[in-house]
Amino acid sequence: MTPEQRLDRVERILVLFVNAGRQVRGDYRQQSKEQNEKINILIQTQMETEEIMKGLAASRAETEEIMKRLAVSQTELTESQKRTDKALRAFINSHRKSENGKS
Repeated sequence: MTPEQRLDRVERILVLFVNAGRQVRGDYRQQSKEQNEKINILIQTQMETEEIMKGLAASRAETEEIMKRLAVSQTELTESQKRTDKALRAFINSHRKSENGKS
């Protein structure tokens, strides 16, 4: 092989190396871009999740307040029912006594 042929061969090999390097760099840039896009999507999703969690915490506090009011209301209703039952029994008993006296 002549020195000129060797030089041509080295040039071809160098061109192949350069082209391979460009391709790898291009692939790396594409992968890096895709990775950055995925990271941005994850960040956005995390921010949205945090907003939802804040809303749930507020909703939970509201639900707890409603449950407290409901418990108070239920206690009041129970007491009212007891008074109504007592009054109804007294009424029924007084009615029975008046009927027994007439017979």
